[in-house]
Amino acid sequence: MSKWFAIALLISGTVFGTQAADKIYQWVDQDGVTHFSDRPQVGATELKVDVAPPATDGPIVTPRTPLKKKQKPIQYQVNITSPSHEQTIRDNEGKISISASSTPLPLNSMGYKLVLDGVPQGQITKMGSFQLTNIDRGAHTIQVQLVDDSGKEIASSKPITVFLHRANAFGAGAAAAGGG
Repeated sequence: MSKWFAIALLISGTVFGTQAADKIYQWVDQDGVTHFSDRPQVGATELKVDVAPPATDGPIVTPRTPLKKKQKPIQYQVNITSPSHEQTIRDNEGKISISASSTPLPLNSMGYKLVLDGVPQGQITKMGSFQLTNIDRGAHTIQVQLVDDSGKEIASSKPITVFLHRANAFGAGAAAAGGG
């Protein structure tokens, strides 16, 4: 045991003990080991130490556990992988297939919600695949949101615009009638 470590132990023991000692005795035994005590020993040298008595009033200070580093919340990104922005879709039944993904992969408690022209569509799904049917022709804004199990939005894709072309019955019949 090093000399300074032993002194530190002895001082801390006297400071935190019930009585504060201001004298410490040091001696070396026949094996060359250095000893310290608060009681006089034969052949010991007295060391003078100034030790303040322990505080008896005021608040007791308890050591605080180190604060954990705050982990940054996971930043999810949602991307619509299909269709592409400003894509023209030709479908006479008004079908639009939408696929989306997120990075990183969502937790099991999360799902995808489709928003068409600002209105949520259908159910929240675990997979980012949606099939819309009977959508009117024209321009439509599509967005996919990643939501938690309560429906709270965690992340959202950039909105994209698609153009749906559908042949109408009037235009198809007029072309057939006028061609004769």
